[in-house]
Amino acid sequence: MDKYSMIRKLEGHHNDVVACEFSPDGALLATASYDTRVYVWDPYVGVILMEFGHLFPPPTPIFAGGANDRWVRSVSFSHDGLHIASLADDKMIRFWRIDEEYPVQVAPLNNGLCCTFSTDGSVLAAGTQDGSVYFWATPRQVSSLQHLCRMAIRRVMPTSQVKNLPIPSKVVEFLCYQI
Repeated sequence: MDKYSMIRKLEGHHNDVVACEFSPDGALLATASYDTRVYVWDPYVGVILMEFGHLFPPPTPIFAGGANDRWVRSVSFSHDGLHIASLADDKMIRFWRIDEEYPVQVAPLNNGLCCTFSTDGSVLAAGTQDGSVYFWATPRQVSSLQHLCRMAIRRVMPTSQVKNLPIPSKVVEFLCYQI
């Protein structure tokens, strides 16, 4: 291939998608939107696997404009693929685990615009509208054997190939992040 060509379009957000990032193993895609949500997708089949909301309860699609103080501006995957940071206009940065429904931690941050994990995953940096960059040390933990297996296989196989492996269906579901 000598040029870029579109292969898929993901639809599901109800307002502007302003940030997106692949997980380190390439198996997941996190998207941040002004609809107050972060979606985690299987980009190979176009399915939303997880939804992280910045409003509780989540707004209906009619409310798709988002609340002006809840627009999600940025999203970033950690190096281990187990954590996601999201930054919203509500003056908070949220730390999520991909296997939990609610943030594992929330920290204050005024006028945040972007965030990213360091390559070794030990630090999260977040930039603000006033020209500052803030840093958070991230917790150190050993990933579960389950997560490590998923990361290893998904680095070399997209969802379609994993689904065709001659292994039990429950193992296939696990490797496809479909819990």
